Amino acid sequence: MAPYVWQGPLKKTGVIDVFKQKLVTPGLGSDFSDLDLVEALNSPNADALFRDLAVTISERGVAVFRNQHLDNETHQQVVNRIAIASGRPVENDIMTNALYPLYGDDPKVITLIPERVAERYGYQSDPKKRQTCSHEWHSDMSFEENPSDYSSLRLGLVPETGGDTMYASAYDLYDRLSETLQKFFESLEVQWGDPHYTEACGTEGTYRGPRGSPANVGFGFDAIHPAVRTNPVTGWNAIFAGGMHCRGFKGVTDEESNRLMTMVEEMITQNHDIQARIRWENPGDIAIWDNRAVKHIPTRDVVGKGKRKGYRVLSAGEKPFLSPSGTGRQVWRDSQKDGGLAGRYERAEEPETGAGTSLEMRNGNVDGITAH
Repeated sequence: MAPYVWQGPLKKTGVIDVFKQKLVTPGLGSDFSDLDLVEALNSPNADALFRDLAVTISERGVAVFRNQHLDNETHQQVVNRIAIASGRPVENDIMTNALYPLYGDDPKVITLIPERVAERYGYQSDPKKRQTCSHEWHSDMSFEENPSDYSSLRLGLVPETGGDTMYASAYDLYDRLSETLQKFFESLEVQWGDPHYTEACGTEGTYRGPRGSPANVGFGFDAIHPAVRTNPVTGWNAIFAGGMHCRGFKGVTDEESNRLMTMVEEMITQNHDIQARIRWENPGDIAIWDNRAVKHIPTRDVVGKGKRKGYRVLSAGEKPFLSPSGTGRQVWRDSQKDGGLAGRYERAEEPETGAGTSLEMRNGNVDGITAH
C-alpha cells in the first residue's frame, strides 16, 4: 500500500457560489436549497464542483442538500466524487458495511432504522428517563485504521417532527483550549473501539473482506490515533477524542483518561455555540459531513411522531495524522487579516501526480506531511 502524501490544504475555485447557501450557524453548517447533486454528477465542470463541495464541507463541517433525488447508486457516486476531489488515498473507496449480509442491505449503503440501531447498541428505546447522552457524540468508524473522512445520511422517511442530527465543531474544541493544553493534547494518542460492533461482526455470515481500505481488515477494531489530527483539506487541527468509540487516552492513568474524556465531552455539551442542528424537512434531504471536522449525534425523540428511516454512505479516508504544518482554524482566520499564513493556502490547482514530500510517521504524528 503506497504512503499517503499530503499536498497541503485545498482552495475553492468559486464555482458553487452561484448556488443558494444558508449558513446554519456562523461557524458550522451550510444548507443548500437549489444545488441538484444528480445534475452536478453530470455537469461538464463536475470536477470543479465536487472539489468546491469537498472544501466547503471540510471548512463548514457539514452541508445539507434539500429535496434531492438520489438512489443508492448515485448516493455512492456523490460521496465518492467528493472524497476523490479532496485527495483521498487512491486505494480507498466507499466503506463496505460488515453487517450488511445480516440485514440484506446494500453492501455499501447502510439502512438506518432507529429500532435496529437501538437493539444493536443497547440504547434505551424510551428516551423519557434518559438523563444524559453526552457519551453518544461520535465520529463515524473512528475505531478503523483508516476511519471515514466523509459521511452522509439521506432520509427516506421523515417524521412529523424530531429526529434531528446534531453536530459539534472539532475545530472549535481545539481552538478553545489554551496553547498549553493544545500542546498537551497534541502529545497524546487515543485508543478506539466498539465492543457492541465487534460482537455483532463476530456473528456468522458477516462480511469478512476489506472495508473501504486495504488497512481496514479483521475485526479487532482497536485502532490508535492521535488526539489532535490535521484535516488535509483545510490544514486545520481538530480534537479527535472523546465520545462514543473512544476507549481512553494512552500513556496516562485510567483516572486521568476519564477526566480528559469528561473534559472533551463537557466542552461539547456546555458550549452550544459550537453546535449546529440539522432539521430533516423532506424525504430526499441528504447531509454530508467531514468526520475530521465534527462530531455528531442523532436525536432519539421520534416516539409517536412518525417513522424515521435513513441511508448512510461512508468513505474511507486517510490514517489520522498530526502535521507540524497544521494550525488552529482561528489562528488561520486571524492570519488572513494580515496575510501571515495566506501563502500556505493557495493551492488552487491540482498537483502533479506523485508530487509532495514523503517523510516517516512516528506514533501517529506526522513529522513531515505523509501518513501511511
